[in-house]
Amino acid sequence: MATVLPPIRENNDVPAPAASVPAHGSEHLPLVERIANSEPFQKSSRLPVLLRYLATCTLQGDRAGLTEQAIGRAVFEKTADFSPTEDSSVRVYVRQLRLRLYEYFQSAGADERTIIEIPKGGYALAFQPRHVLSSDAGADPTPTTTSAPAALEQATGKQTLSTWFPWAVVAVMALVAIAGWTRWYRSASVALPPWPLNEVVDRQRPTTVVLADVSYVLRLLGDRQVTLDEYVDHKYTKGLIPENASRGELSLFHYLQDSQITSMTDARAASVLTLLAGSLHDKLVFRSAKEVNGETMLTGNFIIVGAKNSNPWVELYEPKMNFRFIESGPHGSRYIDNRVPRPGEQAFYAVHEPTGYSGEDYATISVMPSVTDQGSTLLVQGLRREGTEAAIQFLNSASRRDSLATKLRAANGGRLPKYFEALIQSHAVAGSATSIDCIAVHPLHP
Repeated sequence: MATVLPPIRENNDVPAPAASVPAHGSEHLPLVERIANSEPFQKSSRLPVLLRYLATCTLQGDRAGLTEQAIGRAVFEKTADFSPTEDSSVRVYVRQLRLRLYEYFQSAGADERTIIEIPKGGYALAFQPRHVLSSDAGADPTPTTTSAPAALEQATGKQTLSTWFPWAVVAVMALVAIAGWTRWYRSASVALPPWPLNEVVDRQRPTTVVLADVSYVLRLLGDRQVTLDEYVDHKYTKGLIPENASRGELSLFHYLQDSQITSMTDARAASVLTLLAGSLHDKLVFRSAKEVNGETMLTGNFIIVGAKNSNPWVELYEPKMNFRFIESGPHGSRYIDNRVPRPGEQAFYAVHEPTGYSGEDYATISVMPSVTDQGSTLLVQGLRREGTEAAIQFLNSASRRDSLATKLRAANGGRLPKYFEALIQSHAVAGSATSIDCIAVHPLHP
């Protein structure tokens, strides 16, 4: 299957601006190269290219080259009809570049006399001198004789120093104590997310929560599987509408096709996730699966709610999964395939009733590396709506989370793994889960 992510190119594949850098900016070029060649930047094939491009345009005074559309075409090979409102990849990479620059000047570049920043609201670089204390190296070392008035002034100065110095020490100690108490108070009042949500929600960057797409139910009008590529391009809807559809049916079809609709399950999931995120709830960005594109999934932290029959983005993570959601056709049976069963586990776990009926249900809770390994993703998916709801309830229970952590440590030599898959079993009565339990865990070591 063709991937939905953009191709990654080597640095020398990206066209550099044609004009040369003016002489007055040449002193900054060695700094730009030191940063681009530093170890954190070399881990990304795009950031060094982006930094060099922004530096060249800034030093040339090329404002036209510093627009989002120009950057997209020059650095990311976007087409002429590239629309920044629909494709946020430039903004995503510039935010990442801004963070990497800050980290560089705090670590490897701590001794640099000039620092580079990207002021918010634009893409031009700002070259700022780092403030350093002046030295006494140029002072005249020759001793001089001191006159009587000067000697008296020095003695008076020493007396004054001995008078106010203890009070200055007390004032400094008081300020330090106040600052320490303030930091303690702020940290004590911050409610951080519990595990495993803390693996995907942090202070450094937003977390995109991708909710299921209810309108994806249109696939049931066909008789074949729909790929992620077809979903992203909206091609799967072509040929699905019956030829003899009435005007009302056509209106309903086009409404579902164009709307971003979610379910009560996703609404409850959004509420629980916001509550669990605590003081970092403002880091959660909720988006419909229909609203997301391949560029969005490049970097960062994610939470994906729903299985691939309602949230096709799960397909990106399937190659790393042990517990895979299987659907034998849009109208066929559903089950979870256990690719490598451990002792006491079944090879597959199936449901026999559709959504809304009583019976057993299964779901998975997984934490995996994001698509480009630049972040983490939490996936919550059930075979039926009831299974997804049960998994969300599981995450909302401190005792169940503790039980899951205990099982993972036991399966991972006593250590809690960063990445894992957990199989959740629940029993639903009239569409609501009455019992929820974790029946299998698999630590992941990508």
